[in-house]
Amino acid sequence: MSPSPWRTAGSARIRRVDAEGDVYGAPGILSYVWAVLVLLLVVEMVNELSGVGGPVSVYSGWVHDCILGASAVLILARARYEPTARAAWLAIGLATVSWLVGSVGWSLAYGGRSSPPFPTFADVFWLLWYPLMALGLLRLIQTRLQEFSWHRWMDGVAVVLVVLTAGVALVIEPAADAGLQGPLAKIIDFSYPVLDVLLIGAILGVYGLLGWRPDRMWILLGAGIVAIAIADSVYAIQEVGGVGGDEHYSFVWTTGAVLIAYAAWVRPPGVRNAPVEVTGLRAVALPLLAQALAVAVQIYAFFGGIARGERLVTVAVLVLSSIQIILTRPRPHSADAPSTLIKAERDGGEVP
Repeated sequence: MSPSPWRTAGSARIRRVDAEGDVYGAPGILSYVWAVLVLLLVVEMVNELSGVGGPVSVYSGWVHDCILGASAVLILARARYEPTARAAWLAIGLATVSWLVGSVGWSLAYGGRSSPPFPTFADVFWLLWYPLMALGLLRLIQTRLQEFSWHRWMDGVAVVLVVLTAGVALVIEPAADAGLQGPLAKIIDFSYPVLDVLLIGAILGVYGLLGWRPDRMWILLGAGIVAIAIADSVYAIQEVGGVGGDEHYSFVWTTGAVLIAYAAWVRPPGVRNAPVEVTGLRAVALPLLAQALAVAVQIYAFFGGIARGERLVTVAVLVLSSIQIILTRPRPHSADAPSTLIKAERDGGEVP
């Protein structure tokens, strides 16, 4: 059967293909979808910050879920239109669907309660977002970076581990000690910001591999994950202290979801021959930052007495440094290099 002229013309309008076969165009209707999505996001933000337009719970519940649903559909649609990174965007889209299922389920079960329980069944779907998102990022890295330098990528993880340890010592431990939650609730509560920070570390590691010149896709992904991490951290501190309630900043979560959805539709950066050759201070920016943060936390620990945090920082830095030394150890070019050298010296010839 021959394709219809309408389908052929529509495909030409909808899809533009770059030199590597990646589809980066979008259906024309998407421009209106983005406009409506941004308008809903602004309406949610204005209502939650000022109370204009009706009960805040309506906007932090149903409008919030509508934005999440639209973001999930947009990301899954991207997986349909881009063959090269299809698996990556499919995983990220499924992560957003899991997030949406948890939010809708929570709204149906507890949306009308003034003091909803914690944790709930929704946390299973919300926590499932992290492994699916990590899988999507891994697939994006495999698709977009031809080479991958583990020791340079780990610089980003080193930075966020130090920041995370400092946060645990300075904020999370005091809040948990003064909180009213049980042990399981505290673990689940703080799993969100901890997992968020690890994802941020993965993104920072990619930025380092790209010579601190990330493409728009990576910038938008990083901004979306940071927005989600901020909201999760605020909520975790409030919840563990018995002052739960996210009705005045739910728009921060939806902002993160919209940024990730938009990242799916910007023009793909193409395959990069990472690691990029980096010189000067940019080459050591992340390890220097990690060391500076570690030193700062240990100085504070000396005067402020946060012994547990100081020990965690020391352990994290030592473990990461040891792994990086192993990964960057010199290796022979080939297995027969030593025997070739000995034979050349014995024969009085030149070493190849």
